[in-house]
Amino acid sequence: MKKGQLNKFVIKAMLFVLPVFVLFGILLRLGFAPIVTSSGLFDAKMRHIKKQHVKQVNLMAIGSSITLYELKSDLVTQSLDTSYYNFASWGIQINDMRLMLYKFIPEHRPKYVIICASLGEFMSPPNPTYLNYLNTPGFIRNNLPELFYLKNYNSIHQIIWRKYFEYPISFDVQGGASLTVKPKDINRKMWDAHDEFPTKYTQSNYNGLDSLAVWLKQQNIKFIFVQAPIKKSYANTAYYQQRINTHFDKCRSIIESRGGIYLNYYDTTIFTDSLFVDQYHLQNAGAIVFTKEIVADLKKVIK
Repeated sequence: MKKGQLNKFVIKAMLFVLPVFVLFGILLRLGFAPIVTSSGLFDAKMRHIKKQHVKQVNLMAIGSSITLYELKSDLVTQSLDTSYYNFASWGIQINDMRLMLYKFIPEHRPKYVIICASLGEFMSPPNPTYLNYLNTPGFIRNNLPELFYLKNYNSIHQIIWRKYFEYPISFDVQGGASLTVKPKDINRKMWDAHDEFPTKYTQSNYNGLDSLAVWLKQQNIKFIFVQAPIKKSYANTAYYQQRINTHFDKCRSIIESRGGIYLNYYDTTIFTDSLFVDQYHLQNAGAIVFTKEIVADLKKVIK
C-alpha cells in the first residue's frame, strides 16, 4: 500500500471510529456507565473510588456486604487518626478479595487491611467477571473508562436497564453505606434460611485466605480479620453451632499463624436478633454497636 493510500485509510478509519467514541463519551457523562462486571454495585464502587480520587490510605477495608454496611465510616474516621477507605461490595468471596488486593495494594499502599466477614464469604466460587476490571491496565481504568463499552460489550438497552432498575445505593465519602430495613419489610424467607455450610467451595476460600495472609505478611501489611456477629436463632441447633465454631477455629488458626490479628464479635448477648435484618446482616443500629467494638480494639493496633 502506498503512503498516500495508507494515509487515506487511516483518516477514514478515524472518521469511522470518532463518532463511536463521541457517543461513548456522551453516554458516560449522562451517567450511563459501561457494564464492566456482572455486579452493578462493584462497578459503582470502582467509579466512586475514581470520583473521590482515592490515593494512599493507611487503613484499607475490603469485603462483601458485611464490610460495606457494618463498618461505619464516621466512627472509624472519628476514632482513628488515619486515612481510611472502604473498598467493599456485595457478594464478594475471599478468593475475589485476594485478587482485588493484589491489584489495589500497590495502587493505594495501605499499612493495614481489614476484612469483616461471616460464613457467606466462604460459600461460593470467585466471580470471573471481576477480572474484566482487574486485568485492565490502570491507565485505562483511570483515564479511558469509555473503552469498557467495547471491552465488555453490552447493548444500549442493557446499559440503560442497569442504570434505572438495579438496586440503588449511596456511598459515603469513605465508601461505606447504611442498611435499615423496617420490621414489616424484612424478608421472612431470608430471615428463616439455613445455608448449607461448608460448601464445596469453602476449602478453596480457606486456601485463598491463607495465601492472602502470607502475601500481606510479605508486604509488611498488618492483616486484621474480623468475624462479624451472626443471628442467634441461626445457630439454634448443635448441628449449626458446631459448624460455626469449626469455622471460627479455622479462620483464627490461619490468620494468627501468619502474623495477623483475628477479632471475633459473635456475641448473641450484645447482638440480639432485633439488630439483624437476616442471618448475617445487622441493621444500621447494630452496625454502630459493631463498629464501636471494632475501633476500641483497633486503637490498640493502629499507630
